[in-house]
Amino acid sequence: MKISVIIPMYNEEENVLKTLQTVEAVLTDFNENYEILVVDDGSQDNTTPLVKEYASTNSQIILLEHPVNMGMGRALITGFEYSSGDVVVTLDADLSYDPLYIPKLIETLDSAAVDIVIGSQYMEGGKTESIPFHRLFISKLANKIVGYALTGDISTVTGILRAYRREVLDSIELESPGTEINPEILSKANAVGYKIKEIPVVLKGREYGESKVKIKSTTVSHLLFTFYEKPMMLFGIVGLTLCVIGIVSALYLFYLYLIGSLDPTRPLMLFMVVTILAGNSDIDIRIRCNPDKPFKTRNISSSKGK
Repeated sequence: MKISVIIPMYNEEENVLKTLQTVEAVLTDFNENYEILVVDDGSQDNTTPLVKEYASTNSQIILLEHPVNMGMGRALITGFEYSSGDVVVTLDADLSYDPLYIPKLIETLDSAAVDIVIGSQYMEGGKTESIPFHRLFISKLANKIVGYALTGDISTVTGILRAYRREVLDSIELESPGTEINPEILSKANAVGYKIKEIPVVLKGREYGESKVKIKSTTVSHLLFTFYEKPMMLFGIVGLTLCVIGIVSALYLFYLYLIGSLDPTRPLMLFMVVTILAGNSDIDIRIRCNPDKPFKTRNISSSKGK
């Protein structure tokens, strides 16, 4: 069995050497038939020269370069296309997840007879350490919201620490350029019928450098992904919002009635009726409808670049 480990990097000069040394040591002890694919996503610091220098002493380390920053999703897709392993592991560049989890992920693939194994900090037994409160709160909320849009009881849907069987990646077409690629993979793998399992891990705050995840854009992209997966959720949210506005308007009108200053001809009366009716209609649509969304698949066995 050959193992491919894909590590996207963007301005990670502080972490390059430690990350490559640690991952290399873990893989050498576990299975010497491996490759480490570093996808430099348009770094503007010394990430590329450091990777090149380190790779000059180990032919199993492969550097793939993007001319400009294209996002985590595009970096992972590039890694998937150029990897040759029977098992593909994805890992972040700052060692937020300990590379020692790599053997556990791969062993779980076989022992549990599944197709994808996720390192989950939010399942029972998993935990987080030294993560800023606001980032942890947003991360947990995003996983709850996006997880609701996916089938299966998955606690961590946005994390990068995973192991895939090669056939999973060869049978789905990925499109997301950003961090939403991680839930996209799970959504499409679920639809095909692949089995997914989580194992508990510890997620730590980065030791060196700054996080490259932009909270606002990531949150928006995850919300958009959720609405794309389950568009009826949007109707439900809109409907609930309109109902709340209508109820508040009704309470205000009732207050005006009690003090004797209610004017039945005021536009607020019509506004209250319209918002409540519209809100109920959207919620009714959300309850009654559950459309299936088609997705693309592909077979890249004859077109994968090297």
